[in-house]
Amino acid sequence: MLDELHTYRGVFGSHMAHVLGRLRRVARFHGSDPIFISATATIGNPREHAARLIGAAPDQIRLVDQSGAPRSAREIYIYNPRS
Repeated sequence: MLDELHTYRGVFGSHMAHVLGRLRRVARFHGSDPIFISATATIGNPREHAARLIGAAPDQIRLVDQSGAPRSAREIYIYNPRS
């Protein structure tokens, strides 16, 4: 899991991409195809960003942008004491 998928720049960003690429190559060599799970709350284009970082096509990335967790109904009240 890649927690907090941030924008990595410079040498560190290049290093991250190469490490993930090596991980994928080694896993494939040994007969495995890893699944990467990442989370972000700050990236505007998470699908494209994750694809660039792990070396995949954007259409291979599945974006989950809605919560499936159950919750009760919400009621919002706004009180303005000056009216």
